[in-house]
Amino acid sequence: MTLSMYDMQDRVMVFIDLRNMTKSVKMDSQFSRLDFEFLVNYLLMGRKLLAAYIFDSKGVLEADDRSRAFHDLLRYKGFRVIARDSFDVERDEQKEVDVAMACQIVVHALRDNYDTAIVVSGDRDFIPAIQEVQAAGKKVEVAAFSKHMAKEMRRAADKYYELDDVPLLSLSNYYAEESASDAKEEIQ
Repeated sequence: MTLSMYDMQDRVMVFIDLRNMTKSVKMDSQFSRLDFEFLVNYLLMGRKLLAAYIFDSKGVLEADDRSRAFHDLLRYKGFRVIARDSFDVERDEQKEVDVAMACQIVVHALRDNYDTAIVVSGDRDFIPAIQEVQAAGKKVEVAAFSKHMAKEMRRAADKYYELDDVPLLSLSNYYAEESASDAKEEIQ
């Protein structure tokens, strides 16, 4: 028995670091992708979802950016996508995204918007935010792939989910989904 027990009445918010997750998984083809809907439902374990956030950076050229279409698809599925306009081309890395995610985790806790936060990232940069949320009386669960999980994150969490054996990859035809999404928008 652990000291941190599940309460099926908990209000849960999920915060996903998109880049951390996609770097953790090697895609076999352009038609496979992480199934974020399955991931969220797996982590909820029957508890009440209030919101699921995905944090990422916008691409360099917004008009030609494939990530924009993917962000739109995630929004259509109900995710709240926070895409920062902060990609560093010279270093080929995103900026401001972890801080934006940490701010949202803490702000929602202090506003009493959830009982449990689920942080989907193994990045130890989130530890100060996790500690502040726990100090405010909230529970924090962390989910990540073992190779991309800082040991300190595992220790900081009230509960840790190792995602290595969870079937998170789905086969999909991205272009067919995008066309279906466009067609639904035209109907409405």
